[in-house]
Amino acid sequence: MVAVGDILRRFRFHGVPGAPIATGVPVDRAAEIEAELTPVFLLLEAAQFRATELVEEATVETARRRAAAAEQARRILVQARSQADAARAESAAVRLAQAEGQRWTLAEGARHEAERIARVSAERAPELVEELVRRVLSMGQQTDGTAPDPTTTRRP
Repeated sequence: MVAVGDILRRFRFHGVPGAPIATGVPVDRAAEIEAELTPVFLLLEAAQFRATELVEEATVETARRRAAAAEQARRILVQARSQADAARAESAAVRLAQAEGQRWTLAEGARHEAERIARVSAERAPELVEELVRRVLSMGQQTDGTAPDPTTTRRP
């Protein structure tokens, strides 16, 4: 490894301008520095120009992507609203069908109950008519003013 002092000795001033010397640094350091750094700065200038172009391209691309994302979000929202309306309509149809089924079940149950009541009353009607006739006849037979004995009457 080369020591720092050896590197610095190469740039030591060796004399005034004039005849060339075997080793050393030219006296016009500003010109040498400018000559040495000009290509670097030209490369940096090109890089800076390219960076500016990239930033502008990225800005345009960002705006384009944002617009595309906003449009896609709008389409998704419209589709979701449409699907929500369809889902609500489907749900309402299902609920109406269930309600219709419940209504039919209740109506069928009520019809069966009405038939049962009619059957029971038809079975009990002759017995009740007979009881009514017997009571009326017993009332007609009791003219002495005493009421019939309630324990002898039959109740349904």
